[in-house]
Amino acid sequence: MKRNGITTSGSMRGRLFILTVAVVIILLCTTSLTGPGSMSADEQHGQGQNHQVQDPTPGEGADLGANGAGSGSVNQPATVQCGVLKLDQPGGGIGQIPLYCISGTFYGGFAPPNVPHADLPALRGISLPASESTRWGAFFLNGGSNHGYLLLAPRHWKVVTADIGMNGSVKIELQDPSDPLIRATYSDTGSCGGCATQMIGSYFPDMRAWAEEQGMTPDALTFDKQSVVNDHIVQYRLHKDAAAYRTYGAAYRFQGKDDNRFTMLEVEAPEPRLKDVGSMLDFFAKYPTALVY
Repeated sequence: MKRNGITTSGSMRGRLFILTVAVVIILLCTTSLTGPGSMSADEQHGQGQNHQVQDPTPGEGADLGANGAGSGSVNQPATVQCGVLKLDQPGGGIGQIPLYCISGTFYGGFAPPNVPHADLPALRGISLPASESTRWGAFFLNGGSNHGYLLLAPRHWKVVTADIGMNGSVKIELQDPSDPLIRATYSDTGSCGGCATQMIGSYFPDMRAWAEEQGMTPDALTFDKQSVVNDHIVQYRLHKDAAAYRTYGAAYRFQGKDDNRFTMLEVEAPEPRLKDVGSMLDFFAKYPTALVY
């Protein structure tokens, strides 16, 4: 009986060990399925992830550290003037404005150098009066080896958020340092097709039913006005009771067989700044997605 008792006790310990290992494996798998991999850039920024921009490796722009690469933080991304953006203006030759490169936060494990490896192409269709060209700057977040995200803003504005999520979603936020309530926010849903479907249904008035048919529930937004620019772009003014300034925006949609895309730019500003707002939204309307260089 003693021998049998020892055998029984050993078997029980063995079963308990196997059960414990199984529970640990289940917990690890559950965590990996619900972790940051499914989160957007906005959600990851809100979670306070402490992923920092990696320093460039030798041979890939190691000298960029002196220009601000790798010195950004989640709270205040670093920017550095990294050349000029040429504008092929209608009837006026090629003008140029300063180009500012942003050191963003990348949650996907790959952080490209903040300065593109090649010059950006001259942009067509952007009309800025010569008398105002000294006020503007182009802000660029490099997204990889051949593309990035480009915004037009007053050159004294500061970048306060520049995140690219694991699903390719993007959030860039700039603000006027003299009045932080004056700000611009760019968003891109990346490869999250469901996110794009939900946003398309929220911002395009004739697409709400379509989004619901896809199983997504659009946001119940209140617009003071909306205007369709073309098949892919809509401009609007949002109604926000508690906001210090009105919110003006433009949204872009692309619907493919297996690929829906959505980007948007919103600017909060007082009415005396409407001319600036118009220039920023017009720039977005012409270049609403990642710029390939």
